[in-house]
Amino acid sequence: MVRRVVARSAEQSTTTPLLADEHAVEANPASGQDVNGASSNNTNNENDAEGTAALIFGPSEPRRPSLRRILNLFLSPVTDEQGNAISVLMGLFAIFVVGSLIGFILPNDSKFPSQTYATVSSCLGYTYFFAWSVSFYPQVWTNSRRRTTQGLSVEFSALNVIGFACYTVYNVVLFTSPYVQSLYKERYGADAKIPVQSNDVAFAVHALCLSSITLAQILYYDGIHATQQMSRPVVLMIVLILVICVGGALMSAFKMHINWLDYVYVLSLCKIAVTLVKYTPQVYLNWKRKSTAGWSVWQVLLDLTGGFLSNLQLVLDCTALGDYSGITGNVAKLLLGQVSIVFDVIFCTQHYVLYHSSSSTTAAADAAQDHPLLSSQETASFHESDENAPEVLSTLT
Repeated sequence: MVRRVVARSAEQSTTTPLLADEHAVEANPASGQDVNGASSNNTNNENDAEGTAALIFGPSEPRRPSLRRILNLFLSPVTDEQGNAISVLMGLFAIFVVGSLIGFILPNDSKFPSQTYATVSSCLGYTYFFAWSVSFYPQVWTNSRRRTTQGLSVEFSALNVIGFACYTVYNVVLFTSPYVQSLYKERYGADAKIPVQSNDVAFAVHALCLSSITLAQILYYDGIHATQQMSRPVVLMIVLILVICVGGALMSAFKMHINWLDYVYVLSLCKIAVTLVKYTPQVYLNWKRKSTAGWSVWQVLLDLTGGFLSNLQLVLDCTALGDYSGITGNVAKLLLGQVSIVFDVIFCTQHYVLYHSSSSTTAAADAAQDHPLLSSQETASFHESDENAPEVLSTLT
């Protein structure tokens, strides 16, 4: 260490005169000032002005290409965490564009009297399907970027996995099992249409995978102790649903009072019960922390968009067909969708109105933590110099 200090001082002593000779300026004997004094003063003034502007407005960033900036705005449903006005408008516009393109390309439903409206209905359907599918990614991205799941309710995540597990089994069995389909037609008639389609199965499986990844992130980033935050009512509800699932499967297998069709209906009721309850822990956590930091607002915005478009398509379809049985025949499902919309409105109110300032402050702190002023190597070098400082001082004295 001492040799390094002596070598550095020797290099400075040898290079300084050379630099002085190379950059020497001619002095004016009459005024005693440098000939380039005016230009150097102007340069210093410009540097001072830039330094003052940097202190006030922050360091200037190089302008990125407009195409890249637009692409980032279109990807804001996944990458943005604050949900500002511009990113929301551009992100939702991207969702509408992709959903409409899919609706135009894929075949339309021929039951509608007008081909034009059939295309419109198809565009609405695929747009809300795409919005609901994308809504699971923002939270995964937020957790990965922050390297923590603080602000995300473990109770909500656990209930989400249980609910979508029940929903996935319901859709997969009713769509793929000929035996269950025969039971359905025996009960509702030979011409009865199976109420599950391939896109329902794809959405359920996809939702289960993404919600499971989110729950796994809680365990990975914050450890098993994060599950200790779960309240007793939520734990009891999860245990009860698991008992119903296992017990119902055994009863169906041994034909004890229920068959497999009844069993999948029980699973759908479990999904409904979970949906009615799962948002409450997250609302309470946001209220307790007085912040929505860590809870991605984009999953709320996309879920709200999907719910609104789903209801709009349902009303327009019933009006076009002159048949409102799609609304009156499944009131429970319709009301369930309204419950999700109500909670989405509550989350938006918490994020944009009640706790907006505190959430922004927390997000800025997270950004500062992700992009520190000193790199890890620089910090290590400072620590190394601190450790060697007593040795250097003792040697010099």
